[in-house]
Amino acid sequence: MARNATAVIALSLLLPAAAFGQEKLTVAPAPSGFKGFVRDVGADYRDFLTLDNAQLAAVGGVITGVFAGVDDELASATAGPTPMALKPGQTYGNLAFQFPLAVTWWIAGHASGSDRASDAGRDMVRAQISALSWTYAIKYAVDRTRPNGDPRSFPSGHTSATFATAMVLQKHYGWKLGVPMFAAATYTAAERVTNNKHWASDVAFGAVIGMLSGRTVTLHLQRAQLGVQAMPLPGGGGVLVHVLH
Repeated sequence: MARNATAVIALSLLLPAAAFGQEKLTVAPAPSGFKGFVRDVGADYRDFLTLDNAQLAAVGGVITGVFAGVDDELASATAGPTPMALKPGQTYGNLAFQFPLAVTWWIAGHASGSDRASDAGRDMVRAQISALSWTYAIKYAVDRTRPNGDPRSFPSGHTSATFATAMVLQKHYGWKLGVPMFAAATYTAAERVTNNKHWASDVAFGAVIGMLSGRTVTLHLQRAQLGVQAMPLPGGGGVLVHVLH
């Protein structure tokens, strides 16, 4: 996240200048380091259960229900060997790829001095933790049989991981990166169905979990961060408010 002030608002106050002096008043920054990260991960579970997320989950639930109604038909239509062009989707969606991708993005951003990239990578790691937790909690609770007979089908973990990544990067960089990342996530979802690993409704709800996780960890991007500084003026004083993002 860039630390430069993008807006400055000066509010003149008819108070004696001596009352202000040169003291700087700032909003306490978010804790950094391991403790700050753990705190944020814990807050993600709380923030996941918000009204806005519940509304999005409800819409996603309806879409999942629509796919559930045609699961058998879609499974039959995609029966047979997985097209070679789709097979890389399994690797891309694997947690063994997605989690290192997030960590690498975070480290590379920090090493290059890019606050934006570092913050995006940090959020990607948080999103992967959130998506993994919710996905497997539901998997074990539902224990749906996969099309190939294996257990724990619903929802798709590959899909939730890739959609979490796509949502975080879209929030940080906009649709110029969001479009290809969501396309990659959809590519993975298609592979899971054609590979007989998941029902279509599994990947639909996996996408919902991933997007909700990515949205939750990037809520801080919607909250203005303020730095407040006392500013002495002739005959009075003012307050300098830095709006940071």
